[in-house]
Amino acid sequence: MKRHNTWQIASTLTREFSLFVYAKTPEFASDPFFTRGVSADVIKTLSSPQYQEKTTSDPNLEKYREALAIGKKNLKALADGGVRYGIGTDTGVPGRFQGFFEHLELQEMVEAGLTPMQAIVAATKSGAEFLKAADLGTLQKGKWADLIVLTKNPLEDIKNTHTIQSVYIAGNPVATKDTPK
Repeated sequence: MKRHNTWQIASTLTREFSLFVYAKTPEFASDPFFTRGVSADVIKTLSSPQYQEKTTSDPNLEKYREALAIGKKNLKALADGGVRYGIGTDTGVPGRFQGFFEHLELQEMVEAGLTPMQAIVAATKSGAEFLKAADLGTLQKGKWADLIVLTKNPLEDIKNTHTIQSVYIAGNPVATKDTPK
């Protein structure tokens, strides 16, 4: 892959994660960072014994856990080997929540052995490079400035990406922590 400059887009670690995490009520079901973006009905479903039984009855449940572990090892090996990679989640299908699962993907990437900076670069600069979008991916003069301002350093703990203070699109503030919901 390195020799042919082939990209690994999407370790999509959260794909496998989403196939077994609902065997019980997931920790994130009570996380305000998650709950403010979904309806009460979604939380009720994720916490319901029926939904959990559907997940636990899947004969491949343990294979998904194994696939996640293998995916993490593969991502780390590819990154260490110099293969170019970007973030991916396959979100948008039921059980994989757009916006939130990208943050989970960053966490899974760090758990795989990447540094927080490597995970963040995969989600920003590398994604833009893969798309050949030279005006995106880094904060530089003359580039499109979509960004978030955090209250805590994600390089110290990748979960600090949840501490969003402000959101800017094209350099213009569109939301701040004080913006009415």
